[in-house]
Amino acid sequence: MARQLKDQQQVAIKEYKPKQLTLRDGLNVSPCDEASAVLFQRGRRLFMEEATLLSSLKHPNIVSVLSFFLANNTAYIVMNFDYGTTLGHHLKQNKQPVTGEFLLSVFKPVISCIKNMHHRGVLHLDIKPDNILLRPSNNPLILDFGSALLYKKQQQPQAHSMTRGYAAPEQHSNLQALGPWSDIYAIGASMRSCLDRSTPPAASDLEKIRQLPPCHIRHQGDIAQKLLYAIDWAMQIEPSKRPQTTHDFLNAMNYL
Repeated sequence: MARQLKDQQQVAIKEYKPKQLTLRDGLNVSPCDEASAVLFQRGRRLFMEEATLLSSLKHPNIVSVLSFFLANNTAYIVMNFDYGTTLGHHLKQNKQPVTGEFLLSVFKPVISCIKNMHHRGVLHLDIKPDNILLRPSNNPLILDFGSALLYKKQQQPQAHSMTRGYAAPEQHSNLQALGPWSDIYAIGASMRSCLDRSTPPAASDLEKIRQLPPCHIRHQGDIAQKLLYAIDWAMQIEPSKRPQTTHDFLNAMNYL
């Protein structure tokens, strides 16, 4: 956390410094060895690509980038500082049952924000509770765009990070195309994790996924059936069997 000298605006500064690859020498960040240097430089390039992408995305539910630059042999992103707690932390601290109203208050803005990204041809590809900051009144802010890519270019997903349990099956393989349906899987998995209070099985573990009781059965009577069926639809293994657009997903929940 810092303040800009020119106007005293409170900001957050994100530094690129992968722990396992780097050492700090004064202010400078350097690779540990020659083998680490290639990975460090590649990661720094992706970090700057994230900053460039974020600075072009303007939305009330996306963290605002004020500046980004190279210094001290590494890279930095300067963002608005927002008070809140991540959804993942909230679920660990708050033991009250999650309601349908809570899910909608958090995920309806998230889906609308991702819809805006998809219209611009951008996928997030790392939606999960730890990447959703809950501000006052549960107003969500989507964080960490390090895995985002322009899906029309169909870059290989292996070039980007993913989170087991939330990454769609096609992110584990280069045999199927990525698309809006990939983010929809992650949103469905994040919603399900709120209800189950646990991370869903990795999508690559097909046996465990198939053994997972459908949401509309496990949480029957607690949450509106339309919402539960929408979550189950979003988490289908086959991409073609999921909602193909966020509009379809919202419509399934009957909350356009």
